[in-house]
Formats: sequence, structure tokens, C-alpha cells
Amino acid sequence: MKTIVKGALLFAGIISASATWAIGTPAGTKITNTAVATFDDPATGTTGVTTSDAAELTVLELISVNVTAENVTPVTTNAGDTAQVLTYTVTNTGNGSEAFALDATNLAGDQFDAENIKVYVDTDGDGVFSTGDQLLTSGSSINLDANSSNPAKTIFVVVDIPAGATTIGDTAKIQLEATSDTPGASTAAPGDLLVGEGTGVSDAVVGNNVTDTASATFTIGAEPTTATVNISKTIAGRVDPFGGTTDVPGTVVTYQIDVEVVGGDVDNLVITDAIPTNMTYVAGTLTLDAAAQTDADDVTDNSNVTAGAVTVTLGTVTSGTSYVIQLQAEIK
Repeated sequence: MKTIVKGALLFAGIISASATWAIGTPAGTKITNTAVATFDDPATGTTGVTTSDAAELTVLELISVNVTAENVTPVTTNAGDTAQVLTYTVTNTGNGSEAFALDATNLAGDQFDAENIKVYVDTDGDGVFSTGDQLLTSGSSINLDANSSNPAKTIFVVVDIPAGATTIGDTAKIQLEATSDTPGASTAAPGDLLVGEGTGVSDAVVGNNVTDTASATFTIGAEPTTATVNISKTIAGRVDPFGGTTDVPGTVVTYQIDVEVVGGDVDNLVITDAIPTNMTYVAGTLTLDAAAQTDADDVTDNSNVTAGAVTVTLGTVTSGTSYVIQLQAEIK
């Protein structure tokens, strides 16, 4: 570089051939740096400019990866369930195109291990597992380009829950690990130079996370039920005004309602029987399992009779419980 005379003003100019220097500059980018001096020569009254030789460097590939578990709370499942899904995101946080091997395993310290663990890539990018997503076979990898518009992939870990995992609250923790496929990277220390292993450039440098892991959890929940209520209404008897059993005005009909809860417990069970418009409820005839019920809406029992309907409130009822309700109505 030429000597700068007295009174000269020195400044540096940075000229890049392909990119401006910034964190994440793509691997293979050539950065050219020159310094320029401008000055005034008092002896001649002229202004001079001198330029240094170019200092050039090529950005190497930095290898780094991040794994994030998207299920921040445990995923509820049940014994014997198949194709249960945990979702992860794997991101190339380096500056080049890199292949990463993925491995999903059961972690220790929980109550059961998942079975038949498989790893899929979200092929269609919708974030929802489907059978059309790509299954990664043992030893295969995914390629992620840190300089693309999307340097990440959604990964699904799909498992079966063992039939013996029946205790509610028990958990299984599944870890997904991503490791660079670049030879020597997995055993190198951060900052190590891998000669000849760069992508798009000669060499690569090992970052802080050449391998990364994240874990998510399955938990056993209560078995789903298909609770329902079986209900039937029949005529248990009748007495006409003549002591017979014909259906004529004045005949008193005894109705019976049979109720049974099956398939699981239920809450807020209410039985309602609308009195036909051509009949009149016979006051004081309502019974529940042969126990007399009051007609008034009071705290004595859970029954209530209005002009047009009979209501029996049973509330929370366990599976297998049955009731018999009887009432009488007179044909007008």
C-alpha cells in the first residue's frame, strides 16, 4: 500500500462480491474487502486517492441443527392404541445445505416404553400426520438447506402403545435426535475444521449443535366410553270405571318407565314424560323404584310434576344402574 502523506484522510470501504457480511451468510460466499485513502496534497493543491489490494475470504459451511418438540403438554393415549403421533420440528441453523440423520428412542425414567417407533417427514407440509407422509427407513436422512425459504421440516414420531399400559397417568417419553451426516462431525468439538467436507465450499466448521435432541411425552388417560341410557315405556295396568280393563273415558292407566345406564357413567340424567293432552295425571301416583315421590318441585326428592309433564332428575349415575318409574294418568 502507498504511504499516506501528512494531512491525508483515511477511511475503509468494504466491497462484497456476492453478499453483505451478516450472521448466517451462506456457505461459499466470497467477501472482498478493500481500503481506500483520499487526501489533499498541500504542495500541489491536488486531491489524491489510493486503494489497497483486495483482501478476499470465502465463508465456510457452519454445521448446526435445532430440534424442537411441538407437543408442549403430554399427549393423552390409551393402552393398545396404534399410530399415536408426536410432532417435532428439525431446523438447519447452519449456513449451508446439510443432511441430518434422525433417530427416535424411548427415554428412561418413565413408566412404560412405546412400541413400533417410526419416523415420518411431513411430505405435504400441512402439519398433520397422514399415511402419505414419507417414512424414513433405518439409516436414511433428511436434507435441509439453511439458505432456502424454509430450512426446517416437520417430523412425526409414530408409535404403538403397549396393551399393558393401563395405569392412568403413566407416561412414556420419546426423544428425537438429529445429527449431521457430514463425516467426522458427530465426534468433533465446536469450532473444529472438517477439511474437504463443506457443502458448496471446500471446508466445514462444526457449530455448537452438530447434534440436537428434544423429547415429548405420551400419558395414559381414562378409557373412552360410549355411555348411553336405555329407556322404555310400557302400560303396567289399567282400571276402567266399571272395574274392567277397557280404554274408555275415566280409565286410569298405570305407566311404567324402565331406565338403565350402560357403557359408562353419565352426568345430569333427567327423565321427562309428557302427559298426553287427552289424559290427566293422577296426583300422588308418581313412584321411583316403588318409593313415593312428591309432585311438588321441592327438596324432598328429585321429582316434579307440572300440568303437562312429569320430571325425574337422577343426576350422576354409574354404569349398570337401573330405575323403575311408575305414574298414573286418567283418560279424559
